[in-house]
Amino acid sequence: MELYQRNKSANKKAQAEMIGLVVIVILITVGMLFMAQFALNQDQDKKTFTRKGLSFSTMSAIMKTELTCEDSSSGSTKVLSVELDLLEDCAEHYNSREGSYIYSDYMCDGLHSCDFLQEQIGYVLNETLGQWNKNYQLQSNFVSGTNEDQLIYVDNGGCTYSSERDTSGQFAIYLKGQGLIESILYLCD
Repeated sequence: MELYQRNKSANKKAQAEMIGLVVIVILITVGMLFMAQFALNQDQDKKTFTRKGLSFSTMSAIMKTELTCEDSSSGSTKVLSVELDLLEDCAEHYNSREGSYIYSDYMCDGLHSCDFLQEQIGYVLNETLGQWNKNYQLQSNFVSGTNEDQLIYVDNGGCTYSSERDTSGQFAIYLKGQGLIESILYLCD
């Protein structure tokens, strides 16, 4: 009987050790799943952070860019800021860019300031973000009261409502007594 009691006790001890090992294996497996999930999310967060930083710095650089403007009528050459000169002129003379009489304070290369900006910004973005195979969308709108006019729209591959889309945030320019120019760059994968 004593031998039976010792075997029974040893069996219970072996079962307890076996259950302990199973629990440890389950805990290790769950821990590895959490680590894998965290590592995957970290890559996504890093990608999002990089996209946001790239879109903000690109938009900031575009706004501070100075472009050489050759006035075809006077033959003079000026260096103009995108943010301080050309976008403001584009908004102020937006309605005079269609029809037989096209007027702008800055008629660069024979183009209205809006058309000149569209061409130059498109070129710059294509040579940078386009070369890096990034999809993007840049738009500048003039908001006056309840009216909103699209001044500039540059697109490469589209970004509309992409789940992996980030923005530079609004870059706003206030035109005294006239309204607001809102510019934004979307960058997506």
